[in-house]
Amino acid sequence: MDTAYCDCHPQTAKPNVNERPRYYARQLVTPDDMTLEQDYFRAKLRRHNRFLHGWGVVCGARVVPAKQPWMVIVKSGYILGPYGDEVCIEKDQCVDVRTKCGSGEPQTPTDDCGCAEAMPKPLPGTMFYIAIRYVENKTRLTRVPLGGCGCETSACEFSRYSDGYEICVLDHCPESHKTPPPIAFAGTPPDCPEWPTEPWVVLSAFTITDSGAVTTQECACRRQVLSFGNLWWKCAIPDPSTNRADQADPGPSPGQL
Repeated sequence: MDTAYCDCHPQTAKPNVNERPRYYARQLVTPDDMTLEQDYFRAKLRRHNRFLHGWGVVCGARVVPAKQPWMVIVKSGYILGPYGDEVCIEKDQCVDVRTKCGSGEPQTPTDDCGCAEAMPKPLPGTMFYIAIRYVENKTRLTRVPLGGCGCETSACEFSRYSDGYEICVLDHCPESHKTPPPIAFAGTPPDCPEWPTEPWVVLSAFTITDSGAVTTQECACRRQVLSFGNLWWKCAIPDPSTNRADQADPGPSPGQL
């Protein structure tokens, strides 16, 4: 059966992530329909994160030197990536700064970062940066059933995607980390944030000696997202015995926020 677009409405472009499927009776649902629905909601979540919350380290993800030379520990934490993706470091990761990249479990290293490539031997006092980025991985390889015509060969497909991350060593601080944030609560309406050109979120800067002793400078090139996760106010119900019309609720005190 032909499942191509019938172009009943030529003015309508090919479906993209701004559209979501509309299901109806006797419809032939294809993998493109199911994938489009996923992409639609993922794109909405990314836009929400980027425009409302921004991006950077939300909490945790501290970088501390390890006891072994050439090693640092990236602590567990939660990060919003420049493109709106969530990065969750569920357990501490030990990173060898002599290798360019390392992967968080359960994914395998990707090729485009050069994870097999070793870092050049750093000169004493040279500044490097521990950075992280979101990585999507295919998992759960399964065998695809044959179609029944007898002419097909057995094949396998990945049946799941998993959210992962990649921790790398950079030799520069990205430009997106250098511009100080505009701290202002008055004035003209702000412009929408620009689309980042790099996927990295820097966690810490560091220097290293010839013997492998690592010194971290955590705030040298690091973006923190303003989090409301710990912001709350205490509920206070007025005493009914003091039923005065002119008595107003003073609201939460600064110490309760």
